[in-house]
Amino acid sequence: MDTAHASPIGRLGHLTVATRGAAGPGEVVVPIRGGSETFTAYSAVPLPKGQQVYVVEDLGGRDVTVVGWGERQDPLLTL
Repeated sequence: MDTAHASPIGRLGHLTVATRGAAGPGEVVVPIRGGSETFTAYSAVPLPKGQQVYVVEDLGGRDVTVVGWGERQDPLLTL
């Protein structure tokens, strides 16, 4: 199978830099092509660092649109 053109769409990743919704992108690491690659991540709403995300759109280049998926991977503070 040719993995050189594998699409990130439909893959789960995790945010290494939080997204800020309309205020700006973050960064997501996605397992793809036998390794992990980093993409600039855009989302409609702010998502925190460590959030697991689902890639819903490839915007070209290294840019993708993501939505939150599942639980946060880092523990929440309890007061």
